[in-house]
Amino acid sequence: MAGREDAGRDGRVPTPGRDSGPSGEERRTLLAAARAGDTAAFERLFVPDVDLAWRMALRVSGEPSAADDALQEGLLAAFRALDRVEPRNLRGWFVRIVENAARDAARRERRRPTLSLNEEGSDPEGDSGANMVRSREPAAGRASDPADRAEQGELAAKLRAALRQIPVERRTAILLYDVDGYDYGEIAAIVGTSVGTVKSRISRGRAELRRLLSDAPGNPGRRADVMEG
Repeated sequence: MAGREDAGRDGRVPTPGRDSGPSGEERRTLLAAARAGDTAAFERLFVPDVDLAWRMALRVSGEPSAADDALQEGLLAAFRALDRVEPRNLRGWFVRIVENAARDAARRERRRPTLSLNEEGSDPEGDSGANMVRSREPAAGRASDPADRAEQGELAAKLRAALRQIPVERRTAILLYDVDGYDYGEIAAIVGTSVGTVKSRISRGRAELRRLLSDAPGNPGRRADVMEG
């Protein structure tokens, strides 16, 4: 199920939730050094979260180049704001800066008049997690049947549309849990809320997706990881 949503900036699929970066006293020491201008300390603090921040920006923008820009803007903003951050949750703070940079850029882009058409029929609203269910090269057998492939494509299109219709905070929680593999506590730290709220967002988001996908062909609960659990 690895696609553009799952891959990091270098195209590899990362293992999320494993390297949370420095913790405790090391984090406080690195933060003090970064505040004093030590770029190596700054990189040690935030490099472990670059892939996550980039993917979050991609889900807002829908374009890798725009996600790159948001990441660069977010890194600069984080470096300038080090004096105003507490060392408790640097990951969530940094990821939200990059995500907000992507949202600001998307708003500016929407306000900009354009006559160009979307290339290759791309979705003007961006992916918003659309690549969670992505067409794959089928193996021999039923999966290679044209009718079955058409059905899978229809389901993927319905899932993309459904994801865009649920509130962004629920969509984000679902993507972080079902696609990126973060646990409830990690998601709570990333988005800046409680574990109970994360669980509620995932539960309600899944219920909304089930309702929106109720007329999809086949059984969506078996076909999309986002509906599992």
